[in-house]
Amino acid sequence: MSKVPLMVSVIIPCYNEEETIGGCIESLLAQSYKPLEIIVIDDASTDKTPEIVGRYQVKFLRFDENKGPAFARNFGFKHAKGDIIVFCEADAFYPPKYIEKLVTPLLKGTDASIACPRRVLNKKGLIPEYIEKRFYAACELTKIGKRPIMGAWAFRREVLEDVGLFDENLRVGEDRDLVERLKRKGYKIEVVFDNEWHHKEPKTLKEFAKFHFWRSVVGKKFRERWGLEPKGFKKLIFIGRDIAAIMLPIYPVLVIFHNIIWLLIFFGVFFAESMFPIIYDRELRLTFKLALKDRDYKLALAMPFICWVEIRTRALGIFYAMLKK
Repeated sequence: MSKVPLMVSVIIPCYNEEETIGGCIESLLAQSYKPLEIIVIDDASTDKTPEIVGRYQVKFLRFDENKGPAFARNFGFKHAKGDIIVFCEADAFYPPKYIEKLVTPLLKGTDASIACPRRVLNKKGLIPEYIEKRFYAACELTKIGKRPIMGAWAFRREVLEDVGLFDENLRVGEDRDLVERLKRKGYKIEVVFDNEWHHKEPKTLKEFAKFHFWRSVVGKKFRERWGLEPKGFKKLIFIGRDIAAIMLPIYPVLVIFHNIIWLLIFFGVFFAESMFPIIYDRELRLTFKLALKDRDYKLALAMPFICWVEIRTRALGIFYAMLKK
């Protein structure tokens, strides 16, 4: 007598995702794994997201006010029937065997799993190219044990119940917070390396900078919880670096009206947050090597500036959150 497959519940929180939610649902309805339950939780969208979701045969739950992704995921979990819970993104597309590959380790006894590599949806331009190569570099480093597992998207139901689901006080980092709690309890997380999926990412430098800035602002509670928020002497150094970087456009002017030493300071400050991270950070270093390997010299030349923008906007977001309190 053949064993009955375990029910998998797919939970998709969404907020103003009219551009991608239809394609996301269609990609999940086309999954090879059965039985599959799809639950969409609309977090008080103001666009056509509810109308689009209503066209599909899925379980649809909706809030009257925005509650945040952690609350939406937990709410979906409470309405899920599955033995295995998979969380998906509303702005992503999943190949037909994505769920099947993702849950296979759980069917063999693993507690949670994550898919890799993550691809960029509609990749066109330097920023999407940089992001995709960065994801690929992270995946390769994880594969050889030089980068810790920082996420998970599929869980055995009892594992989620034991660790207490997502922390609804966190608007950013709630997924990593959950994974860290899983690790502390000794649960095993497996990476499925041959299971790519496609996610919408910033397309322009402006979108890229805005994403990192606001993520850093909203992520203060997560940083405080896990000891990542600058404090004491580290905070003073952090603020000093911020001031030095903010003054970067002033240094060339000082060269003209004061002393050439300011030119050395200009290059020193820029180098510290552009080229230096590419040299010492494994993930950035591998991303740069991948650009050279693919003969993407335009990206290789642009990487110092892209890294500088990423580091600066993150730092300014953290600084703004400090001031905001």
